[in-house]
Amino acid sequence: MAPALSRRAFVQSGAALAMTAPLAGLAGTPAPAGPPRPLAAHRVLFNGDCNFLFYNPELWQPEGGPYRPAAIGRYVATLAAAGVDTLLVNPNTQVAWYPSRSVEYVLAGYRRGDRDFVRPIAAGNAALSPAQVDQYVDHLVALFDRYLDFTDAGVDWLAECARACRTHGVSPWLSYRMNATHFSGAPASPVNCRLFREARHRLSGRVPVPGHAPEAGWVGLNYGSPEVRDHMLALIRDGLEHYDYEGLELDWLRHPVCLEAPASPREVDGMTDWFAALKALAASCPRRVPVGLRVPANLGYLRAIGIDVPALVRRGIVDFLTFSNYWQTPWELPLDELRRELGPDVTLYGGIEDAPNWLEAVAPSLAERPAYQELQLAGDNAYRPRAEAPGPRRIRGTRYLSASAPFLRANAAGKLVLGAEGVEAFNFFVTDQVRVPGQRADYAALRPLADLAALRGTTKHYAFNTASTQPTKIWDVPEQLPVRLGPGQRRALRLPLCAEPAGRGLRLVAQLVVGRADAARTCGVSLNGGWPVFERAATDALLFPAGPYSRHVEEHAAWNYALDLGAVRDGWNELTLVNESPEALDLIAVELGVLASPA
Repeated sequence: MAPALSRRAFVQSGAALAMTAPLAGLAGTPAPAGPPRPLAAHRVLFNGDCNFLFYNPELWQPEGGPYRPAAIGRYVATLAAAGVDTLLVNPNTQVAWYPSRSVEYVLAGYRRGDRDFVRPIAAGNAALSPAQVDQYVDHLVALFDRYLDFTDAGVDWLAECARACRTHGVSPWLSYRMNATHFSGAPASPVNCRLFREARHRLSGRVPVPGHAPEAGWVGLNYGSPEVRDHMLALIRDGLEHYDYEGLELDWLRHPVCLEAPASPREVDGMTDWFAALKALAASCPRRVPVGLRVPANLGYLRAIGIDVPALVRRGIVDFLTFSNYWQTPWELPLDELRRELGPDVTLYGGIEDAPNWLEAVAPSLAERPAYQELQLAGDNAYRPRAEAPGPRRIRGTRYLSASAPFLRANAAGKLVLGAEGVEAFNFFVTDQVRVPGQRADYAALRPLADLAALRGTTKHYAFNTASTQPTKIWDVPEQLPVRLGPGQRRALRLPLCAEPAGRGLRLVAQLVVGRADAARTCGVSLNGGWPVFERAATDALLFPAGPYSRHVEEHAAWNYALDLGAVRDGWNELTLVNESPEALDLIAVELGVLASPA
C-alpha cells in the first residue's frame, strides 16, 4: 500500500492539480494550457516591486526613445538566464499601478511632466528633507512618464510581464503589498486609496516603544474596517481575474501592520476568515493558484497585529511562507525552529534582502557621495550618514547584498542548510536603481542559490546582523551584535553555515570589527568549541568588496583570524569570542569569509 501523503506533499506532487478540472477562462484572461507547476518546482523566486521594470531604462532599453515592451522582455530574459524560475510582480501600493478599469489607478489624471501631481507622493515620505523631496519629484516624473509611454502605445505592462514570463519559461506570480506605508505621511496622495483619507480606515501609527510619538510608516490601512478588507479583496480579485498569473503572495513585510495591537482573539479569528476568503478566490481561478505570505519570522508579533500564521497553516489557507527581515537580510533566520512549529504541510522559503547589515564601508573609487543612494535609504532603514572625517575625502555608505556573489551564496546556503525549500530575493534591483558608480546587481549569481550542492566549494561571505535603531526592529530576527565584552568575558554567537568539501583550495577567515580605540585589545576566536585562535592580522579591507565598497571607515579597526574550515558543519555553528584584555572590548561586527587560498 502506498504511504499516505501529507497535504504539502500531495500539492507538490501535482496530484491535486491533475484532479482539478479546468474552469472556463475569466473575463479578459485566456485559460492557460496545461496544469501549473507544483510548488516543488519553484525554487529561485525573484520579487519585483510595482516599478522595478521601469527604474533603469539605461539597462533594459539602452537605445533610448519612448519606453517599450521590449525592455520588459529583456529584463525577464535576464532573469530566466540567471536561473530564476518564478517572478513575483507587485502591482500595487494601496491602489493599482497598472491601467485597471475596475479599481483605483495611481496614474488616473496624470499628464506627462506633471510635477504637481507627483509632489504629494514625494512629500508623503516623511523622512525626506525638502531638498530630497524636490529630487524625488524629478525621479517620479521620469518614472511616471515611462508608464505613459506604455499607455500611449496601448500596452498594459502587467499583462506584458506575464506574457514575457511565459515566453522565457518563468512562472509569473502576483505579490500584493498588503499595507504599503512608504507614503502614508500624505493620506490624500495618489498612491493611497480614497478610504485612507478617513481616519477610521487608518491605523494610529503607534509604535511599540513607550513614550514614542506615532510614526507615519506605521499609519497603515486598518483591516478592522470592513471597507478596507473589501478594498484589498477587490484589488486582488482584479489581478487574479484579468491577468495570466499563477501564484499569489500576500506581502506583509511592506509593511507588517494590520490591526491595532494587541488584536483581540475575535479580531484575529476575523482576519483568519478573511484570508480563507482570499484562498477561496484563488481556488476559483482557471488553474489552481497557490497562496502564501511574505512575513517576519516573529510569529508572536504577527498574531498581535491579527495574523495567526499557525492557524492559517493548520486550516490549509496558505501553501507557502517566505520569512525575512525588513531591509537588513536575515542571516540568523531560525527556519529549523519555524518548521518544527508549523509542521510539514507548508513550503518554507528563505528571504534574501538587499542590505547585508548596517556596517558602513568606504568606496575608494568614488569622489562624490551617491545622491540617489542617500535618497533611497532615507526612509526605511537604520543608516544615517555621519559627517566625514578631516583629511582626504573618503566616500562612505552601506553595501548592497546583490552587488556581491559571495554574499548571495552565503546568505542562501545558511537558509538551505536549515531546511528552506528555496529562496526569494527581494529588492535585488535596488542595487541598480540607486545608480552608484561601480555597483551593479549580479544577476548571474542567482543561478545556484537554491542548489546547496552547487553552493558547496564556492567562495562565500557570511555576516551577522547588526542592531537597528528603528522601531521596525521589533519584527526582525533579534540581532546578536554589537556587543561589549568586559575584561575576561566571552560571548558565543550562532550562525547557520554549510560544510565545505575538502580539496577545493578554500580557507576560512573570521573578521572582527571593533572601534579604533580598541585596536590594541586581545581577543580570541573559537569555532564550535575548538582551541581559540589569538593570532590575527590587522586590515582595513573588507573580506570581499560589494560594488565599490571595499574598505572600513576610519573609526573602525578590523582583525582577520584564520580558522579551520574543516570544523564547519551544516546548520548552526558557534563562534565564541574571548576578550583577554584588561579593558572592555566593543565588538561592532563579525563577518566570515570562505576564501580561495593564495596561489
